[in-house]
Amino acid sequence: MVEGMFIDTMVNMNWTEIQSYVDQNAWVLLPVGVIEEHGPHLCLGTDIYTAHLHCLAIKQKIEASGRKVVIAPPFYWGVCQSTGGFIGSFRVRKETAVALLVDILTSLAGFGFKQIYGINAHGDIEQNIVLIEAFKEASERLAIRAGYPFSEAVMPHYGLKGDEAYICPVKPQAVRVSASTVPDVHAGDIETATMHHHYPHLVDVEKAKILPPVTLDDDRIMTWLFGGHTKSLSADGYLGAPAAFDRVEVLRNINDIAERVSEAILAHGLKT
Repeated sequence: MVEGMFIDTMVNMNWTEIQSYVDQNAWVLLPVGVIEEHGPHLCLGTDIYTAHLHCLAIKQKIEASGRKVVIAPPFYWGVCQSTGGFIGSFRVRKETAVALLVDILTSLAGFGFKQIYGINAHGDIEQNIVLIEAFKEASERLAIRAGYPFSEAVMPHYGLKGDEAYICPVKPQAVRVSASTVPDVHAGDIETATMHHHYPHLVDVEKAKILPPVTLDDDRIMTWLFGGHTKSLSADGYLGAPAAFDRVEVLRNINDIAERVSEAILAHGLKT
């Protein structure tokens, strides 16, 4: 049985199958995440499993428009700046992550793929900078259309306008999928529910049910995101309400993300 983040990706294909996708001018989705702590109840691979799940849903949306899509091998050596002080959060240097991503994009371009999109499920500030820099370099140096779907709401904080050749502006979520009043910043109800729905054996449900909500003021959330003080802000390494996972509309959430991201990718990919 094939399980996990390699399902329906290039990892499980032979080279002739990849060639057939090239011949069909397929667009590539690259799942991006990290290996990091996600509280005492979730596995280290939560972000990359989630990115893969998003890619599967986005693939369906884009293919419904008549475009062929293939999912690249998941990239999980991103930057864990915010949770880097915890055991389990692998510390990869920013320049290493950028270089590796550019090498992967260069390989895909060398195979003959012309349109490649990075689907990121890790919200670390440094991680976003890594993706912006890598897709910018690939867009400028390689003869491909490389795009990073990125939330319109935070683009200004990164000096982006949305008209950059390597950025696909994504509209903010307008539907409510969680009953919790405590936002899921990291390993809260939505991430817990997503993993429990798709990979229940990777969730310590009994532990999740007894975890109290943890929330921070906006300025302290920024302290969390910039890293270095996470244990003092949350000793168990989560921000949110994991115990409320059974009140999350998981499939509605994934479908909404897929709708908004696929819309951004199609707008970018069809731009003349």
